[in-house]
Amino acid sequence: MSKFTIALVGSLGLVAASISSAFAALPAAVGTAVTAMQTDGQGIFDLVFPVVAVLVGLGVVIKLFKRFSNKV
Repeated sequence: MSKFTIALVGSLGLVAASISSAFAALPAAVGTAVTAMQTDGQGIFDLVFPVVAVLVGLGVVIKLFKRFSNKV
């Protein structure tokens, strides 16, 4: 092995160790906040998705109506 390869493996090990310790240092409140944001986002999606689906469906129906009414 070359000196470059040994240095690269060593530096990758140090980076991995520092990343894992950085994640371990996060307070529990961060996890709670992220979970709350995910729950709120899912709630908003559950409320908005049916409305968007209806609007898209109406748009398709209107375009089909226009297309077939022009051919008559």
